[in-house]
Amino acid sequence: MDRNRSKQISTLGSRVTSVVSVALMLLLLGIVALTAIAARALTDDVRRNIGFIISMDSEASDADINAMKRTLGDAAFVESYIYSSADEVLEQESAYIGDDVRELIDVNPFSAEFDVRLRPAFANPDSIDVIAAEMRSLPAVGKVMTESALIRGVDSTLRRLTAVLLAIAAAMLLISVVLIRNTVSLSVYARRFIIHAMKLVGATRGFIRRPFVVAGALNGLIAGIVASLALLPLRAYASTFDPAIAEALTWWRMAAVGASMLVAGVALCALAAAAATDSYLRSDYDDMFLK
Repeated sequence: MDRNRSKQISTLGSRVTSVVSVALMLLLLGIVALTAIAARALTDDVRRNIGFIISMDSEASDADINAMKRTLGDAAFVESYIYSSADEVLEQESAYIGDDVRELIDVNPFSAEFDVRLRPAFANPDSIDVIAAEMRSLPAVGKVMTESALIRGVDSTLRRLTAVLLAIAAAMLLISVVLIRNTVSLSVYARRFIIHAMKLVGATRGFIRRPFVVAGALNGLIAGIVASLALLPLRAYASTFDPAIAEALTWWRMAAVGASMLVAGVALCALAAAAATDSYLRSDYDDMFLK
């Protein structure tokens, strides 16, 4: 009686250890995924503030202004734009300088402007150069002002940040897969003699493999649920540092990451269990003491 109870406790302890280990690995992957999502969202916000200014010709008519509004409204690359008339530009410059420019000069030297903000996909130096060239070719356009050096610096920084995050994500994924495989393999290792005994009585490979794969998938599902729930307080804690994080990590994104963790846990554990079981199915009795 005591021996059976001891075996049950040992099996339960092994299963709990396996679930906790896999959950920690999945949690690590979830944190990396959320970090990448938040970084991508924040990067897009930065790119949405990149654009250029179209200064209309001083002789541009209302029809030319309206035509430019229609052009920008239909353009696929425009995230938003702000139109300022010549008088509004004069007021802005006066506020910036601190003196009323109209007291110094009699004629308004400024012309109407469009402050254009680009969609993230177009907010890179090459696209901006092409778009700016197209805008300069339009009628009644005086000049197009872009901050090339600043744009190239921001683009280079964002590209480096993206590359670093991708490298970290790839490394964490590889480490997690290896550790999950080793964890599941240890669980199967504890029952390697049962596998050999089932082979001796004529059980088929599929019949022997099935309970291990099902148990591995169940452990992966439980681990995925535990890891998904553990992400919620982490998301709430991270949101206290910056409200932008809460805006980036929306609930549907959290749900998508949680669902991905469930699928990854089930798939990785099931595959690892199948691979570990097959290795013992191909082994002789003497090999059981060598592995």
